[in-house]
Amino acid sequence: MKKLLVSALVVTLVICITVIGECAPASSKVLKLKFSNWTTPASPPGKATAKWIEMVEQRTHGKVKVDAMYTATLLGGKNTVEGILQGVADVGMNVSSFRPERFPMLALLNYPHPYKHTMVPIKIAWDMYNKFNPNEFKGVKVISISCNGMGDNGCGFFTRFPVTGLADLKGKEIRASGTGVQALEKLGAAPVFSPVEEIYESLQKNIIKGAYTTFEIIKPFKFNEVVQYIAPFPAPAAVMFTIVKTETFNSWPADVKKVIEDMKMEHTEWAGNYAHSEGQEGLRYAVEKGVKQTTINPGDRAKMLELLKPLTDDWVKVNSAKGLPAKQWLDEFNRLLDKYNAQY
Repeated sequence: MKKLLVSALVVTLVICITVIGECAPASSKVLKLKFSNWTTPASPPGKATAKWIEMVEQRTHGKVKVDAMYTATLLGGKNTVEGILQGVADVGMNVSSFRPERFPMLALLNYPHPYKHTMVPIKIAWDMYNKFNPNEFKGVKVISISCNGMGDNGCGFFTRFPVTGLADLKGKEIRASGTGVQALEKLGAAPVFSPVEEIYESLQKNIIKGAYTTFEIIKPFKFNEVVQYIAPFPAPAAVMFTIVKTETFNSWPADVKKVIEDMKMEHTEWAGNYAHSEGQEGLRYAVEKGVKQTTINPGDRAKMLELLKPLTDDWVKVNSAKGLPAKQWLDEFNRLLDKYNAQY
């Protein structure tokens, strides 16, 4: 009788423990993620990372906790995708312009197109990603897209000499990166590549005569102190993406996946608009500090844009030779460029 009673108590205890375990709230299990970003917390991409973390932690009510790893402390600018695939980080933000050969479709968006607003290349990127599902993102899932500050007043030239037309650029040493180097060659300038941290000293010592990039970097690096002129003009874009390994994403709880899916476009809008405002602020700040804004005359502006067209022609040839649907990508890009430019 005693043995039966003891057995019954043991069975009851096991059942209770099992039931308690099954009934324990899912929120008691915290999903800890490592988020890798190549740049600084104060930069627009850094701010976008912080915003994503804030949104996901709040909307999962603490079920997700994210450890942000900035300034390439975990993954560098050129190995983010590989690092995500290998599980070094759970989430990562990166820029397609760092590796145009790795991201051939997005590379098209990074040429100096006449984007009316930062959200234009971002929306184009989302539409093309969803439509073509390019192999460059095989194994990873895009959960947000952003860009550096674009738009009519968000990028162009800040220089030691006035830029009002094509002749002003001829032979001038101007700093650029990525597709900006190719663009300056087409425009007759003498492109010089250097890290952003070296631009100030190079301008100060007259090693370079200006820079061709987004205006969002003017204020934090105080470039207004070493240039006298600023001229808006379409500059290279840097389409950015936040990714997670598809297999990893699929392993997460359903409610967490839903939160991330539901907020991806909202976060995209926030990041794009923030970067856009920073680009506009760069111009405003420079002028406020005494830098003179010049306007490239309409005739020369049209000539300059015409000179840049062969850049995408070359892109089509190179990628078509690789067996990629480059012409189809370009046609869709041009259609979307007209569509979204008309909205801004």
